[in-house]
Amino acid sequence: MQTITPHIMTSWSEIEKLKEDWNPLLQQSDADNIFLTWQWIESWKKTCSPNTKPFFVVLKQAQQVVAIAPFYIQPYRLFKFFTYQVLRFAGDQGIGSEYSNFIVKQEQTIQLKALLWSTLLTSDQASQWDLIWYSNVASWSKGGKTLLTSLQKTPQLNMKSRVVEFANTELKNVSEQVLPSLSKSLRTNIKQTQNYLSRQGDWQVSFCDDPSLLEKELNRLFELHNLRWQNAGLQGSFERRPEMAAFYQDFAVKALQLGWLRLAKLECEGVTQAMQIGYVYQDQFFALQEGFNADFQNGVGQVLRYHVFQQCLKEQLTDYDFLGVYTNHKRRWLAQKREGQNLLIWPNKIKNVLFRLMTIWPTGKYFKPL
Repeated sequence: MQTITPHIMTSWSEIEKLKEDWNPLLQQSDADNIFLTWQWIESWKKTCSPNTKPFFVVLKQAQQVVAIAPFYIQPYRLFKFFTYQVLRFAGDQGIGSEYSNFIVKQEQTIQLKALLWSTLLTSDQASQWDLIWYSNVASWSKGGKTLLTSLQKTPQLNMKSRVVEFANTELKNVSEQVLPSLSKSLRTNIKQTQNYLSRQGDWQVSFCDDPSLLEKELNRLFELHNLRWQNAGLQGSFERRPEMAAFYQDFAVKALQLGWLRLAKLECEGVTQAMQIGYVYQDQFFALQEGFNADFQNGVGQVLRYHVFQQCLKEQLTDYDFLGVYTNHKRRWLAQKREGQNLLIWPNKIKNVLFRLMTIWPTGKYFKPL
């Protein structure tokens, strides 16, 4: 076997050189999903904080890229006194990335993933970081299982895990008309809302396919999403995280060009009352964000989702993936719960003793990003 050589890339100019190899490697891997595409990572790179420090681990064999682990370094503070350099997965905050994984050549999947972990432990690299916060692992999938197996083959790394819920509807379980598959209460709500819309005048559901209208349509999505949460006394995602809006504006252009974008809107008498954005990738629909005018009519968001489900069936897609969090609302749309994992990983360093003795997650009040 030819020698595999590791490379650590800490500048965007270096990472840009991976562009041609990235998607072909991803597409043959066991972790192929839209959140790992070059386009997604590139848009994250463009819209993340200018202070973001990339830390991409790359393996090459005969000058060919055979494995990529895209991290960045985030400083954290524990108990206001101790500072840690934490490796986080590229795109994991601010933009809604899911299903973190390594991208590797399939013929050597577990070996290469294990080698990526062990590369982080070499004397040159171990001093650069203290912990790894690895979130939203799809541990039910083939790629998630091989990632966890490779981690278990790296005994120098300690790990604690926490279950996180996801929700997915397999479309083979949904009838072509959609409504007969749903509960009586949901069917009634959709029918009554459609009757209400018809009484108001002309209404329709459409999908944006015009690049010249994309910015305007996205701004309306942001507005409706924020209004929905403001009515509940909360801040919407785009209001709390302006970098998310910037990311959507950038990535949606690429997604439209590639045929991935599904930006749906429901109009009544020429006014957009509900919107939903998602992407189609590998015959699956990924539902990202939605918004609706809660002051217009209760149930208008359900009607829009009903029509998006119909479009998914028309395209013969296999899944409607609700992504993170399993809720009663998603259950009503026939979603099944999936259990993934968040992983806190650390090497044997004196400053990491507390993480062995105690359960401390980087999501609470004691351990926060700087």
